[in-house]
Amino acid sequence: MKAQIEFFTQAVGMKLVGLIPMHGVEGASHSFLQAGKDCYLSFVEVEGVQIAPEIGVSHPQDITSSVAGGAMQHVSFNVDTLQDMLDLRDRLRSHGYAVVGPLDHGLSQSMYLGAPEGILLEFATGDTSQGLTPAWMDKSVAEKLGISPEELARYIDPEAYAGSGGAVPQPKGDGMMFPTPIPPPMFEAVGYMDDAQLRQALNFAPDAHASAEAQG
Repeated sequence: MKAQIEFFTQAVGMKLVGLIPMHGVEGASHSFLQAGKDCYLSFVEVEGVQIAPEIGVSHPQDITSSVAGGAMQHVSFNVDTLQDMLDLRDRLRSHGYAVVGPLDHGLSQSMYLGAPEGILLEFATGDTSQGLTPAWMDKSVAEKLGISPEELARYIDPEAYAGSGGAVPQPKGDGMMFPTPIPPPMFEAVGYMDDAQLRQALNFAPDAHASAEAQG
């Protein structure tokens, strides 16, 4: 995590805004970096992990290569203007990072580089493009993916939904889409608590943590 924080603060210019124990995970550390006005990038480091990275499985070789389903291929950040992108490219290159681009995709102009641990990054700006237009909805790609015209229409214009103020209960039974990022024992313990019980059971705040540390 230290290498990621070093890269994203010094080479990219993001601000470290949080560094805390990860809630509910023994020995894990959690960091937050401010990537923009309403955007944060978070990293988690768990003690004792000995899983070796594998190109094509955990991460791709490059920005166009394949990777296992569910893994991140690359992450893209918005840059307000092309000039901002060129200034960022200068900053990255001054820290020794090779950067390719900007490349004009029509939809945007983008530049690419590699971050620590094989994370591939794109920085993109749309200030010189027309943005998304009907031309970016290619029906031949929909057919290739097995998306019918009816499904495509539903995806383009999702049905509106009126919430119930949080009153819909947790699903149960074989039809439940199990939330796989949550360990089964944890889900069994907290998955069917009501909101008040959950807040009480999993209350966490930096000041509360600091107070507990001070008390030993």
